[in-house]
Amino acid sequence: MKKKAAIFSLFCGVAMLVVWTILLARGQVVELQTSPFETIFLLAAEFLTAISLIVSGYGLLMGKSWGLRACLAALGMLLYCTIFSVGALGAGNPPAAVFFSVIAILAFIFSSQFVFESVKGGTQ
Repeated sequence: MKKKAAIFSLFCGVAMLVVWTILLARGQVVELQTSPFETIFLLAAEFLTAISLIVSGYGLLMGKSWGLRACLAALGMLLYCTIFSVGALGAGNPPAAVFFSVIAILAFIFSSQFVFESVKGGTQ
């Protein structure tokens, strides 16, 4: 389960960075013009989440002592971002709502598994 969670975290983190970089480079984040304050903080949260996912995924994959705790925190960040994205994008874009819902469910499953294992004493 740890390896799958690490790969999922790495994939999501890299994908988030790539998508936001492309959108910003192409000028497709129009909210920067219409509501810059909120958008800057949204982008900060998204980039921090992506970096956390990449670092924690690496740590978990390499068996670092901090990897599991960092991955649990990063998955929580991802869960929040995806739930927000369902609400922000879901009304006008059902495929996006489904995509973000699936990511949220997977983040919940991985993080729940880590919590249950730690309660049983099976994970450090």
